[in-house]
Amino acid sequence: MDRTNYLLKRLASLIPVFIGVTLVVFLLVRLTPGDPTTAMIPPQARTPETVAALRARLGLDDPLPVQYLNWLTDAITLDLGMSYSQDRPVTSVIAAHIWPTIQIAFVAFIVSILIAVPLGVLSGVYKDSWIDQISRVIAFTGISIPSFWLGLMTILFGALFWNRWFGYQLIPAGGYVSPFESFGGWLWHVLPPGIILGVGFSAITMRLTRSSMAEAMQEDYIRTARSKGAKEQAIIVIHALRNALIPVVTVAGLQIGYLLNGAVVVEEVFAWPGVGRLLFQAVQQQDMPLIQGLVLLFATVFVVMNLVVDLLYTVLDPRIEYE
Repeated sequence: MDRTNYLLKRLASLIPVFIGVTLVVFLLVRLTPGDPTTAMIPPQARTPETVAALRARLGLDDPLPVQYLNWLTDAITLDLGMSYSQDRPVTSVIAAHIWPTIQIAFVAFIVSILIAVPLGVLSGVYKDSWIDQISRVIAFTGISIPSFWLGLMTILFGALFWNRWFGYQLIPAGGYVSPFESFGGWLWHVLPPGIILGVGFSAITMRLTRSSMAEAMQEDYIRTARSKGAKEQAIIVIHALRNALIPVVTVAGLQIGYLLNGAVVVEEVFAWPGVGRLLFQAVQQQDMPLIQGLVLLFATVFVVMNLVVDLLYTVLDPRIEYE
């Protein structure tokens, strides 16, 4: 099967996946306790008549299958409804917050790769050495520490205590600056949450890189290269690392989707105006159309990244065939 046919087949297989995701998300949001009309109508104006009129306008009195079909039909045309809390189309609300999340996810991804790949390669090449032991400690520490706790401690010591001790903040306590307004200000604000998010995700990639490199260094082609007099650096980079990167690329690609989920907590801690913080606020306000739209966005990123990773396999290893 050539690449075009494989891509068409994979795109067709995504249709039932998206339908399943939308159905699960719709039911979870609708079955959550609470009535969104209580969050939309001020207490002083909340009467049985105003509640009934709002429920009828939002279509909340329709049977669940009718509500789901109406929402799914509109979603196909990228009409995700109106946000209850912001009284704007959900697509425009998400579009206004996606750019900050892309920035923090990009920084976190770069940080995680810069930490994970070099340490994982060294740990795998020098297996059971002191380098391997230190890398294991770093990996287990990164997995064990929750990102929200690390974020709170960073703000506490880097912003509040540092300002009290030295009269200025080492890092900002929160907020956002556009890179087009001030690149230095943007770096100052994006690096703390980006590094914290990236450190947490580097641990898994580091462990996988370590095991892949350790396994690759035991293969016959490595011994053959050594017997031919190839330099050790060339053996590690050209022969071992290229083969070891295939499972690493899989995890690294899927982690981009996880970065969006992890950003929900980190963005809230650092008051970063991305889609993660937007989802947190939408849940608090029981804004059902916005919750559904954001979860659908996250699911789409997961599915697309999974497809991109599959296509990258053949770039790293031409022996892999499409089936």
